Amino acid sequence: MRLPFLAATVALTAVNPAQARDWPDAGGWSVGEGTEYCGMKQEYEGKGDTELLLLLGFDGDVVISVKNSDWSPIDGQKYDLEFYLNGTGYGGGSAVGDADEYKKGFISTFGSNFAQDFAGGSSLAIYRGDTLVDKLSLRGSAAGMAMVRRCVAALKADRDAAAREKARFAHIADNPFAVEQTAEEKAKFGEPKPQPRTSPAAWLSDADYPSRAQREERAGTVGYSLDVAADGRVIGCQITKSSGHADLDEATCRLLPRRARFVGGNAFRYEGEQVWRLPQ
Repeated sequence: MRLPFLAATVALTAVNPAQARDWPDAGGWSVGEGTEYCGMKQEYEGKGDTELLLLLGFDGDVVISVKNSDWSPIDGQKYDLEFYLNGTGYGGGSAVGDADEYKKGFISTFGSNFAQDFAGGSSLAIYRGDTLVDKLSLRGSAAGMAMVRRCVAALKADRDAAAREKARFAHIADNPFAVEQTAEEKAKFGEPKPQPRTSPAAWLSDADYPSRAQREERAGTVGYSLDVAADGRVIGCQITKSSGHADLDEATCRLLPRRARFVGGNAFRYEGEQVWRLPQ
């Protein structure tokens, strides 16, 4: 089963349903996995239908979550609680409020011995001062914990396999082109030139055709050069080859600085041609 793991004050990793394995119930406990924890869950009949979830981490650290639909702890607020396994007080004594849209409760953390004692216990009692918060049966917890430990072992195997796989390729750069051009490449090939953001053919259109030239059915090709700043803006335009028509030349250098844009790099001079063809 895949458990709905927590997202609360204690940093827990949520289950990824696409990647998590299905684990069978054990001892009446639902068992599931996350990426760094495996857990076992039990639901109890009674006031507010209490839910108990225990998460076991790689290093044996334990997080428990207890929730109830009748409770009202404040999310993130700390509470002074006492825990008793089989009637014997257990260290911890603090909890953090945790709530979702269905139930509210708390999260508490324990050392590695807690998992072993939990598996061997018959009941877990929780007190807030003299008030009994709840007393929960741990029937079947030994079988549930055994399945959880199998799950943790599988997660460790996955982690170790991933580390070995990563080590195989550690000598290869993640992105060898993160730097656009090395100093050696610049010295050998020169500075990179800015590239047009859009096709130069789209910079001018039929709507830009000078009206008098259109009426007189004049056409031609204009050679031009554009002075491009480091940020990609055009800051100058010169005619390098006239079309033979002053209005076509003028329209070219008047409009291109407004329309042409380049990917920033270094200051650069761009040369091109504008072919003025009569609109069809």
